[in-house]
Amino acid sequence: MIKGILFDKDGTLIEFNSLWVESTYELINALVKEYAKTDYAQKCEEIANLIGLIGDQVREDSILASGTSEQMSATIATVLQADQQQIHQKIDSFLYEETVRNSNNITAIGDLCALFEKLKQNNFTIGIVTADNYEVTEYTLRYLGIREHVDFIGTASNYQRKPNKEAMQAFCNTCNLEIDEVIHIGDSVVDMEFSKHGRLGVGVLSGVGTEETLRKYTPYIIDSVHDLLDQNDRFILEGK
Repeated sequence: MIKGILFDKDGTLIEFNSLWVESTYELINALVKEYAKTDYAQKCEEIANLIGLIGDQVREDSILASGTSEQMSATIATVLQADQQQIHQKIDSFLYEETVRNSNNITAIGDLCALFEKLKQNNFTIGIVTADNYEVTEYTLRYLGIREHVDFIGTASNYQRKPNKEAMQAFCNTCNLEIDEVIHIGDSVVDMEFSKHGRLGVGVLSGVGTEETLRKYTPYIIDSVHDLLDQNDRFILEGK
């Protein structure tokens, strides 16, 4: 019986491009301007490509799609021949400040408050697992008005990143759940690989992953998280 639902954040609960694409370009330009001595445009393009930016699109298998700020800092530090720890600190600070400053760009995928209220009414335990850091995640959930419905937050700040099973196990331990009582909802290959640690994974088409890619990992593909409930507000995976 499914009792717990772990949600990915970017691309699953919020529109990915609305928040991160423009901010990431700004971050790259700022770091290149600070650390590079020559070839600014070339280095900006190289970094963007390495972390997964192609114009205003994000590659579904990229660092930006499902990696951590630590992975991003390692890539950028290598290109700029800079200290990774210093770059990492700058990235985390920048992302939090950008999230707060541009909070109007945090666009929920549908009415998340209503969805989470219905899930809680059906006695589901709700968790969030994301490659983002804790401060950005906490701020985002409060901004969206759903923090009170979330029982667990797992981020790259306090657990090993997906697809490592640590956050799944922590969710179960914290909320008194068994592994086979938990499902994971996400939009990327990393999310689907992480889902293998639980009962099953559900792929959503609201983020970076294509149906063709996600279907290699799970038969459960929906347009968005709102399709978890049918028109009568019944959970579509009841009995799975």
